[in-house]
Amino acid sequence: MAGARAAARVAHRSGGAADTVLTRPFLTVLTTPILSAPRRAYQRVRGTLRPLVKPGVPLPVVSPYPGHSALVRSVVDGLRAIDADYNFNPRTFSEVGRVVYAPANEALRQAAALKRRGKIDGLIAGPTNALFPGECGGILLTPEIDRLIVASDWVIDLYRAEAPQLVPKIRVCPAGVDPAYWKPTRGAARDRALVYWKSAPESACREVEAIVARCGVEPLRIECGRYTPREYRQALDRSAIAVFLSAFETQGLALAEAWSMDVPTMVWNPRGEAHWAGRTFRAGSSCPFLTPATGREWTTLLELETVLRDALIANSHRPREWVLAHMTDAMSARALYRLIETDWHAD
Repeated sequence: MAGARAAARVAHRSGGAADTVLTRPFLTVLTTPILSAPRRAYQRVRGTLRPLVKPGVPLPVVSPYPGHSALVRSVVDGLRAIDADYNFNPRTFSEVGRVVYAPANEALRQAAALKRRGKIDGLIAGPTNALFPGECGGILLTPEIDRLIVASDWVIDLYRAEAPQLVPKIRVCPAGVDPAYWKPTRGAARDRALVYWKSAPESACREVEAIVARCGVEPLRIECGRYTPREYRQALDRSAIAVFLSAFETQGLALAEAWSMDVPTMVWNPRGEAHWAGRTFRAGSSCPFLTPATGREWTTLLELETVLRDALIANSHRPREWVLAHMTDAMSARALYRLIETDWHAD
């Protein structure tokens, strides 16, 4: 459980001394379902016996941010930074706040059951539960959901086409990045051009790398889903510029991480036919938050060579400055928290 203002508060006085108890926070971020008391007791016993049953065998690695780790980390660390009245994945139902934000499906189903029983006042989902309303068994159509967070404006069109009744519930609120982690090393030699390959054919990626080489910079490929944050940060630290190949992005956190490392991005933005979970749709953007400060978009390889040469010569982009002014964890969490406060009036 986290959140400074969700710590112990004075609830009543007895014998002239204050007795402090834990009271419910305003907001709970829930990405792991809460276990029943018997299940928690079983796990405690199992944890006690494990060293005897499996001596020397390390415990499995558990993420400190279960769910979509990049989003959850941004929300939780951002709420902590602004001293919000919240907790994260509480162990017991008595610790669940008045409003629950559940961007993971198992937790969302449990929170919906709490809402049906009147145990919570509000329930928020998105943006990582599903892309389409009918995806994942139609979980976003759960009637107990009061608000749906999406990362950018163009995603609303996916809802409007399939489930227009959900549009009034939607609020746009992108996640942030940690500028202390995604921070360039002073004096690092930046002699590469990172090529971030996500959803274009590999032949297109090779063509992009050839163009990068013709522009006088050695390409450095990073494939989406096949790197650790540390590897990505190291690659960005060596890069003067980055080229991104992705058919669509609802936000593009990898872009924001590059900007925070002060790496401008040249982004393929076809706004064309895209595919997800067996569906075909028209993508609204591959870079919904790209600005003149953070980079440029392109659609054809000929256009890429032009914008890449111009960017390398001019060196006029200021991506880190933009992130520090618009997309840190704290800024994004503050926007989310204010949105929730507006609807449910936090104390």
